[in-house]
Amino acid sequence: MKKKLLSMLLAGTMVLALAACGSQGADEGSTEAPAEQEETAEESEDAAEAPAETETETEAETSGDVKKVAFICKSYSDTFCLAVNDEFKKAAEEYSDKFTVDFFDSANEASTQNDQIETCTASGYDAIVFQQVDAEAPVEVVKAALDKGIYVIVTTGHIEDDGASWFVDADPYQQGQVVADYAVENGFCDDAKVAILSGPIGNFHSDNRVQAYKDAIEKKEGAELVATEVGNWSKDEALTIAQNWLVAYPDLKVILAANDDMGLGAIEAIEMAGKEGQIKVFAVDGTEAGLEGVTDGRLEATVKQDAKGYAVEAMNILVQLLDTGKAESMNIDSALVTKDNVEEFK
Repeated sequence: MKKKLLSMLLAGTMVLALAACGSQGADEGSTEAPAEQEETAEESEDAAEAPAETETETEAETSGDVKKVAFICKSYSDTFCLAVNDEFKKAAEEYSDKFTVDFFDSANEASTQNDQIETCTASGYDAIVFQQVDAEAPVEVVKAALDKGIYVIVTTGHIEDDGASWFVDADPYQQGQVVADYAVENGFCDDAKVAILSGPIGNFHSDNRVQAYKDAIEKKEGAELVATEVGNWSKDEALTIAQNWLVAYPDLKVILAANDDMGLGAIEAIEMAGKEGQIKVFAVDGTEAGLEGVTDGRLEATVKQDAKGYAVEAMNILVQLLDTGKAESMNIDSALVTKDNVEEFK
């Protein structure tokens, strides 16, 4: 009986020992598992972090390689300025790997243009190309942009900043002179009443073209300047002004317009009054519509401004500045266009 009891005690002790061993093994297993999980989680975090660093580096490299340029058009409603805008857009396609270009419309408002230049400066553009609404209004905001290392280029004109910015321009007095001299030399101003359509007062190009017109008429014996009015480069405004002139000056013979759009507006007024051929109109710009007007005889002559030249030369200056930090401003030539040579400019 005692042996049997002893055997039972020994068996129980062995069961407890085995259970204890099993429990210890389970505890050891449960202790090691979280360590393995933590190590795996750390590896996953490292793997997740690596692509993020590469992506940031790639973005920095991309933004560092491609510059940002702004082109500010004087007014999309100005046919010639819009043509320069479009030519610049075409020229920019060749440099899409070097810079992007954002386009803005100042709507012929100096205050709007100043705001746009300030916004582009604050936004960190590398260069600003613009057609000035006014030669003096943007001087301070342009200097502020230049002080921040932003290149500023004026095309189809320049501003009065003592050469601080770069420009592509022409001689507006010469443009007015060549077409006015043509009108005088070909007898259109003989004993004639003459009227002038001006762009905005204070505009460098308009003021100089108008002055050239006035000088030519003043020198011509028998010619009389009866009116000078501001048409703001607008075809519609010029049409209204010309309609009033036809009533006030029924024997008007010549209209000298500071741009093609105003000249074409005057022509519409003349045609509406049934006075085709009785009043001769001369202008400046050589826009597509202006050249067509010369071709069909409605516009007697214009002066071809090189829209593509203004755009391409501004682009050349821009590329030189972005590449080397150096460039030279320039003037481009303008040419008289009559029915005899108009096909050369189309």
